Amino acid sequence: MESLLVKLGEDVYSKNKDKWEKAYLGKIIAIEVESKELAGVGENLDEAYENALKNCPNRHFYFRKIGPCSAPTYLF
Repeated sequence: MESLLVKLGEDVYSKNKDKWEKAYLGKIIAIEVESKELAGVGENLDEAYENALKNCPNRHFYFRKIGPCSAPTYLF
């Protein structure tokens, strides 16, 4: 069973997929699920998380690698 956070994150990703794949292919992104915005980008999960915390402190994030091998995850 898929969590609500994963569903929300994947919904936001699918709506922005073309734009984000052109700009961030191979990078890790952090999606802030309430605002449905891209909160951070990084070469790895730590970097994406640090950037997301700067932009959206105390929020919930869905992380995804941009490209065919998604490696989705989330942090609270």
